[in-house]
Amino acid sequence: MKTSIFKIALIAGLAVILLSGCRKEFVTQPSETTKVSSMDDLKISGNFNWEMTREVTLQIGMNFPSVEYQYNSVMIYNGDPASDGKLVYQGFAGNDAPMVAKMRIPTAISELHIQLAPWGLPNLIAILPVSNNIVYTFTESSLKNTNSVVSVGPDCSAATDPFILTGNSAKTIDDGNTYYVTTTYSGDVNIKDGKLIICGLFTGSVDMGQNGPKPMSYLEVSSTGTIGSSGAPVTISKKDNSRFSNWGIVHIEGVFTPQDLTENYNEMTVYGQYNTNGSNGKLVNYGILKINSHWNVINWVENYKTIEVFGDMNCNNSDFLNACKLIVHGTFHLNNCRFTNQTGYIKCDLELKVQGGQGFMKLIDQSMIETYDLTVNADITGITTAAAPGTRNTIKVTHDFRFDGPNVITGTIEAAQTTGVLVPAHGGPSNFTGGATFVSFANMTNSIPSTECNGGGTNPPPPPPPPPVNNWVEGTAVYEDLWPGKGDYDVNDLVMAYKFKLVTNNQNKVTDIVIKLLVKAVGASFKNGFGIQFDNLAPSDIASVTGSNLQRNYITLASNGVEAGQAKAVVIAFDDADNVIHRAGSSFFFNTEHNAPVGTADTVTLNIHLTAPMLSTVIGTPPYNPFLIRNLERQAEIHLPNYVPTSLATDCSYFGTVDDNSIPALGRYYKTITNLPWALNIPVTFDYPWEKTSILDAYNYFATWAQSDGVLHPDWYLDLSGYRNSANIWHP
Repeated sequence: MKTSIFKIALIAGLAVILLSGCRKEFVTQPSETTKVSSMDDLKISGNFNWEMTREVTLQIGMNFPSVEYQYNSVMIYNGDPASDGKLVYQGFAGNDAPMVAKMRIPTAISELHIQLAPWGLPNLIAILPVSNNIVYTFTESSLKNTNSVVSVGPDCSAATDPFILTGNSAKTIDDGNTYYVTTTYSGDVNIKDGKLIICGLFTGSVDMGQNGPKPMSYLEVSSTGTIGSSGAPVTISKKDNSRFSNWGIVHIEGVFTPQDLTENYNEMTVYGQYNTNGSNGKLVNYGILKINSHWNVINWVENYKTIEVFGDMNCNNSDFLNACKLIVHGTFHLNNCRFTNQTGYIKCDLELKVQGGQGFMKLIDQSMIETYDLTVNADITGITTAAAPGTRNTIKVTHDFRFDGPNVITGTIEAAQTTGVLVPAHGGPSNFTGGATFVSFANMTNSIPSTECNGGGTNPPPPPPPPPVNNWVEGTAVYEDLWPGKGDYDVNDLVMAYKFKLVTNNQNKVTDIVIKLLVKAVGASFKNGFGIQFDNLAPSDIASVTGSNLQRNYITLASNGVEAGQAKAVVIAFDDADNVIHRAGSSFFFNTEHNAPVGTADTVTLNIHLTAPMLSTVIGTPPYNPFLIRNLERQAEIHLPNYVPTSLATDCSYFGTVDDNSIPALGRYYKTITNLPWALNIPVTFDYPWEKTSILDAYNYFATWAQSDGVLHPDWYLDLSGYRNSANIWHP
């Protein structure tokens, strides 16, 4: 309230809109450039409830027969958790026990990233579009390491003559264009400048790239494409300035010596020796790579799935990242090789030899090595990061475990050999430092869960049921307090920042609700209270409420702390905002006026303990039904548009008077005849306008959002380029 109790506005030129249960009102949505100078000029649909959030019901299940644990963490993010996605809800799921929950998210959010952490397996993430009901089940068939990259690869939808290759005639691609194999082609191809995309069957040979400063050449195999066969592999020669990317199935004959980048997202088999050479001879593997002979690595390798070498492997003066599985059936020698296992697994059937100069071997976050023989001539270091606190890495050696020098195994590593006995000439306790231990197989204690990468892990016992988690919801409720008369729509008569903490047990049921309220502004002369109604709870559903600040003697509480005389559970935070704010100087208003000192406010903390744990689908979602009590008059409640009043205001004499067009029989509450509200719920900490400054003048897209039924600029309240007139927004 600013200076008077009620203001009666005469609205000319507006038709009276009659609401009925079988009639819909249609309002033409404005263009992005619509300019409105007054709230009275807005054209608002009667169906629009001024919502900036929506309720979403979740049922997230899992079907993992190998996982007996019933408390697997489910985490809901409003974006990519690897970048700026924020955790918005957390619960638990097990086989035949899905996480069931209801949450409220901004309407501006179009998709959710849902992460399942099945016990003993890699995390999984599903990206799902937002809808009123989201039902999804994770399965073992969808299991993939979160280090991996999902890529759909190219297709041949753009293929047109004369760029489609058929028959068996040789082709040189040197014109910078893209050519396609859509059916079958058996000609030899020389790619010097351009691209060949294979979506069908290719059985010719490929010579690609040119040494020196030459144009790039590209060979891409789509998910429907195949090169060669197991009985008739194909020769591929790669020079500099060439890039080979496979999403299909590739069979390569003879020695394969690529001089530039090779990417494998699906299946590739090299039937001869593989040499990763050249200044740009990098390999990135997200699929299954089989090398039927020897592999010489002399550059850079990143492995995020499976590489299997049937001969010997030599890593020479190279950088190698293994984030999943590397199997070597012969000997594996690291010569000045900088090798990092990032939750990776190495299995060597013969000897693993770590040696040379600046080379090293790092085992990070539950990495494993299993080998027949191990020779250590360069340090092996175990590292545990914040991503896997309290864990260790494992080295298992079946036969000969030896140090041929002063080098050490150090850090978070449990090393084991069948008998746990080192030949004195081959090393001793001084070779294990920094927390590394050496034991027999029988005395191993380190537990590493089984994953798709590590060949079964070390079978740890399941952990105990987890403790409760806290789910937080933050936002701001703003009010105009002249109801049933309209205000000036600076929406700062009461600005209430809120934080709700839902204490949620491992059955996904809420046991306690903690509400933290902070008055940010009071641009009113009225003495206003504030409460919250839980529309889905009876007073008896709440065991206790503490923290209310009541000093004006017009609120009566029941013995459990809820308000007495209510059909639904109602908690009152304070009966007068003056109880909790501290104005500075002689300022009458609180943090709304220019050149006025800034006041402070006490945080009101309401602790609500439920009589019995309940699902959020039953309780509802924060901020539930928050309301202002105007000027110490208990029946004069101001709620969000179309939110029901409490029992103590159901028969309020103000309904349908002055500017209010509430029609309780139709479930219509707290709207004017032109559908304007008296309160808004904003899902962020809101930067409100100065005193007497309309929200229209502070936020450039507020009118566009409102007149489009919330479709356009649903994030109008954010601090984005062009969204605000900063001079019209309060600041200290």
